[in-house]
Amino acid sequence: MAKDYAKIIAKLDRPPAGPNWVRFIGADLPSTTKSILSFAKGIPQFTYQTGYAAIKDRIQLGIELETALGIVRHRGSPAGKVQNEELVRAFYAHDDERGYAARNPIDFERGHFLVSREVQVPVAPLSVIRERGTFLPIFVCGWSTLSLTLMQRRLLVTICEDAFLSLTDYQNGPAEYLFFPKDGEKVRSAETWQRGDYEQLSGGQLADCIEMFLEARDEARRVLMEEWHRERERGEAASTTVHAEMDDLFTPKK
Repeated sequence: MAKDYAKIIAKLDRPPAGPNWVRFIGADLPSTTKSILSFAKGIPQFTYQTGYAAIKDRIQLGIELETALGIVRHRGSPAGKVQNEELVRAFYAHDDERGYAARNPIDFERGHFLVSREVQVPVAPLSVIRERGTFLPIFVCGWSTLSLTLMQRRLLVTICEDAFLSLTDYQNGPAEYLFFPKDGEKVRSAETWQRGDYEQLSGGQLADCIEMFLEARDEARRVLMEEWHRERERGEAASTTVHAEMDDLFTPKK
């Protein structure tokens, strides 16, 4: 099936949410370009949206594990049911010790990290609760592996600070980042970052990351446009060949 290059190229202007965007930013321009191209061309087999929904209901409503498992088993892509169930079970094991359940959830609006005038990265916690008289944003990422470099970790907390935690209600309060990577091959366990665990990038370092992303995005666009042009040329050549063969079929032999 032919690729819809118009849609693929349009994805370059609609980056994914914070953690996934951070993974684009590699050590150099070629690796960053490669990551952006993979994102633009890729079609994920599943997402963690059902797992996030179940975890959010646990935090805000205190639902039991079996109810949460029902959510992930009966919704979403079949390809992701096992992964979402593993995520939910890992969160519940963490919550048994931490104790978030039903802690006065707070309404909030999603933030955006401004990469440029045209490009905004969505940034938002899964939930905000009130704990010990203060607001606690809880960011959750469902990846089964956590391979972020130190620079990428610092970039992630930097954009979360800029786009969300800098708001007045959260400026001087706590925040938690929850990951549930697999320990070895099978079992997920919680990795928790507290606000302040990672130093934010300096203004210059952040500007370098943004500049590299924008340059890599331009390079990815150039590569995709060239591929699109070559595909159209092949299509036109194939069409010309077909018409020539049809003409020959209906042309009387001399």
